[in-house]
Amino acid sequence: MKKNSLDNILSLISSMPLERKIGQMCSPILQSSEIPEYIRRFVEEFGVGVIRYCINAEYDNASRVVGKPNRYLSPSENTELINNLQKLACSKKGIPLIFSIDQEGGTRNDLNRYGALVYGSHMAFGAADDTALTKEVAYQSGLQMKSLGINLVQAPITDVISFAGRTTIKAASFGEDPKLVTRHALAMMEGYQKAGIAVMIKHFPGYGATAVDAHKGMARVTKSKDELDSHDNIPLRTLLEKGADGVMTGHVVIESLDPRGLPATLSQKIIEGLLRNEWKFEGIVESDALRMKAIQEKFGTAKAAVMSIQAGCDVILLRGPEQHFFEGYEAVLEAARKGEISKERIDKSLERILRLKMKLGLFESHLSDGKKAEEAFKSKEARKAAIELASNSVTLIRDSANLLPLAAKGKSVAVISPEPSKIAGAMDPVQSSDMLANAVKKIHHDVKDYLIPQDMTEETYERALDTAKSADMIILGTANAINSKEQVKLARAIISLGKPTVLIALESPYDALEIPEAKTALCTMGFSADAMSVAAECIFGLCKATGKLPVKI
Repeated sequence: MKKNSLDNILSLISSMPLERKIGQMCSPILQSSEIPEYIRRFVEEFGVGVIRYCINAEYDNASRVVGKPNRYLSPSENTELINNLQKLACSKKGIPLIFSIDQEGGTRNDLNRYGALVYGSHMAFGAADDTALTKEVAYQSGLQMKSLGINLVQAPITDVISFAGRTTIKAASFGEDPKLVTRHALAMMEGYQKAGIAVMIKHFPGYGATAVDAHKGMARVTKSKDELDSHDNIPLRTLLEKGADGVMTGHVVIESLDPRGLPATLSQKIIEGLLRNEWKFEGIVESDALRMKAIQEKFGTAKAAVMSIQAGCDVILLRGPEQHFFEGYEAVLEAARKGEISKERIDKSLERILRLKMKLGLFESHLSDGKKAEEAFKSKEARKAAIELASNSVTLIRDSANLLPLAAKGKSVAVISPEPSKIAGAMDPVQSSDMLANAVKKIHHDVKDYLIPQDMTEETYERALDTAKSADMIILGTANAINSKEQVKLARAIISLGKPTVLIALESPYDALEIPEAKTALCTMGFSADAMSVAAECIFGLCKATGKLPVKI
């Protein structure tokens, strides 16, 4: 079925029953290697238009794996799964699906299996500061996504990090300079779009200056509108003007934009008033996940779902259990039936959604080739781009102890690091939880390693300390110790042993501020196996860390 004009889109909208119109506006999440019965029902009965796809496992709101990770599919098997859902959606003259993923880097990647091109974080690009490389990495990554049948990426992040936002954004921003963020966000967008992937930037209207993570509570930014316009939102507005396909709202209260104190996702004044009327943006607006604590604590699923559509969202992200989706979908449908959401408002959102599907060519071709997917994940060009990024982004923060290169010949080295969140769900031999220790073992033969569980106990604390005591030298990894008193306590205890110790901030460079006792510190700018390999090589003198900090430490 070809839909290649506005008239065709409007004709299609007019023929759709209300139930399926609302379905197009509600996005569930697929966190399985099979098609669950409830996802099948969402597609067949409700006509959902967008599916958020999380390949590895089901995660709770704290990014912990629920149950066991999903069965490890090959790229061709993954393609078949997505194709089967597209066939289901398009049966009986239905509408093809948009499959979206989150690809912020490292622990925030939905795609890190099959030898996928994995970059550590957005900050890795800021540290390398090579826009041609940023574009190439996004292009190669986009080709892999497209080969599976994924056609929308929720990236890049356009937030400009500030010191106040270091505990929330961490390494998920390109940096603190709006010009640098703009350059790399634009390059990333261009790379993904060159590969045929739609780009949904985030977070509108700016999330880089909040000290509260919306997963844990209501985020707030206290800047004036002028401050936001002249600093925080320069990258966001630039990308919207340069052709971003969509934008994701943040659950952030900015009273200078809406004095009522509503989070942006639920604020008509911010979405319709600022984004649509003042900034003239006509692409898709999608809410961030409505199950986040920032929304659930005060509003709940049903109320927030209705308010977000009334505020101007075209798609609401109902990622979570089956009941969460039902509650949001039914609430919006009932509000539409009662006239609380107008027909014109719904049809305008449908027009935007269908325009994007038309742009992506989904009405002409919505199935993918499994053989081409296998080839995409063996791409030499993708491997080259990933290695080049890692080689140019690992950053030396300080070495006042003059430890580097580590004189470890004939000595034992302890490698102690925390288990990264979400990585275990990948069950990937390359992007594995113990990737730092694996990288060190490739260079040095006498290694004693200990991976600290995410929930550190007194017992695991002591085991880590004993591992450090048993070795001559120590490589100590931290993962966002800015948010972990336990990690900081352990690091100080290990450093106090007086042994040569190299600190590696495995994600946020701000960890080095929390542990000033560490006289030698590097940062990998995120969890990628390639970055770990480069960091290990830097420690043992096989290369030099050439990345430049994109934030002040």
